Amino acid sequence: MKASPWLLAERGSLAEGRIIELDRNEVRHAAGALRLRPGDRVTLVDGAGRTAEAVLRELAKGRASAEVLAVCEQAQPEGEGVTLALAVLHGRGMDWAVEKSVEVGVRRFVPVVGERTQAGRKAARDRTPHWSRIALQALKQCKRTWAMEVSEPLTPGEIAENFGADRGGVVADRHGVSVSELPASAGRLLLVGPEGGFAPEELGLFSDLGWPRLRLGPHVLRSETAAIVGAAVLVANAVR
Repeated sequence: MKASPWLLAERGSLAEGRIIELDRNEVRHAAGALRLRPGDRVTLVDGAGRTAEAVLRELAKGRASAEVLAVCEQAQPEGEGVTLALAVLHGRGMDWAVEKSVEVGVRRFVPVVGERTQAGRKAARDRTPHWSRIALQALKQCKRTWAMEVSEPLTPGEIAENFGADRGGVVADRHGVSVSELPASAGRLLLVGPEGGFAPEELGLFSDLGWPRLRLGPHVLRSETAAIVGAAVLVANAVR
């Protein structure tokens, strides 16, 4: 039996028998790419651990609604999970990194504004709602029930202050150690710098906290590639 397509619902809105009004992005997705019709079965996800079997009741004139038939609740994942702190990238690289972070299982995404990032704090803050929307949309493709948190942009100094020495930070660096050489306490926070790398003063902050540097392969990687490769390695290492 073919799996029903997933659509987003408002957080906390799913309850058996309830009629859910879908937002305009989901209406376009349902009518366009999915080519759904009233009567079709769908799965609704709210990003807070709940999914629901539902049936479309209306899909016309820019509106769509679905009736919830049954609700399934998944417990929040245990532990802290992996946080990815990525220097803000120019263009579509940041959007791609946010989407793929959801797919590989990153728990929290932190945009970083530092000395060498092309965007300042205000520009990054203005983009944060956009990245949050991308993170929510990515739930549907990978069938993830809990949304990835996208935090407000932080500087390297704020990351060092907020996370501290005991948070298992590692810094992506092609001259670092392999994942098998990381201390057992490391791997809950991955920092990836901009294309020019973190500035010496910023690296000094991380070194003072004892955060090791992690090698992600034999070649030079773009920042967004390093972010996803590193995050996937740390997530996989954490679940073993």
